[in-house]
Amino acid sequence: MPKNIYVLSDLHGHYQIFLEMLKKIHFTDDDVLYILGDCCDRGPSSLEIYFYLQEHRHNIFLIKGNHEIMMRDAFMADDPKSQSGRQWDRNGGRKTIESYHKYLKKKTLRDMDYQVVRKMFYHMMIDYVNSCPSFIELDVNGQSYVLIHAGINPEKTLYEQTEEECAWMREYFFMSKGLDHKMIIFGHTPTCYIHQKENCFDIWKDPIFHDKIGIDGGLGTFNEGQLNCICLNTGEVTVLKKKDFMEY
Repeated sequence: MPKNIYVLSDLHGHYQIFLEMLKKIHFTDDDVLYILGDCCDRGPSSLEIYFYLQEHRHNIFLIKGNHEIMMRDAFMADDPKSQSGRQWDRNGGRKTIESYHKYLKKKTLRDMDYQVVRKMFYHMMIDYVNSCPSFIELDVNGQSYVLIHAGINPEKTLYEQTEEECAWMREYFFMSKGLDHKMIIFGHTPTCYIHQKENCFDIWKDPIFHDKIGIDGGLGTFNEGQLNCICLNTGEVTVLKKKDFMEY
């Protein structure tokens, strides 16, 4: 059994804040971390996050978010003018595109060589995203959890959910009853929108159904945002404020 189990979400390319969070919670090889999707786009260092996760597959697990899905679909289309390519670009993909151009050394390679390297990179990332689940179930201290990026369609059972529903749901999910005897922890929607309080990015606990916890602190979208990390063993929440980092 792991020492501690942590959950965070929506890093959106903020690699240095991610590393600082691991330090702050004293994360070790005996602990387990679940990331509820959206590691890429908007921030400066998306690839560094994915490479770190792949190096720590034994105790850090990624649940795919809508931004992973948009990135994968754009790579599969392999055409920036395609619908998938344009959708990804509109939703913050430009930062990730710039980072992989730099990583693949586009400016120094011959065009033919770059095309070969890029296709290999696309294939690697497509396979990685496809290997990530849309949700994970686990039990901690007698509480059953569902970890998911965006939420569920309340009209369906958990195993009837589509990849798209798990990655894109918003109000219909968090304003409805969730799943019997399970606590759903989700990201995707910055908590300021759920709290309906400007610049309030603390975690949200469903005050009506008591079956959901929203943890997206708006790190990718707002200058005032934060990264929230919850320990399932203790319920303790650790917070890092975006404004406190010189990276920006």
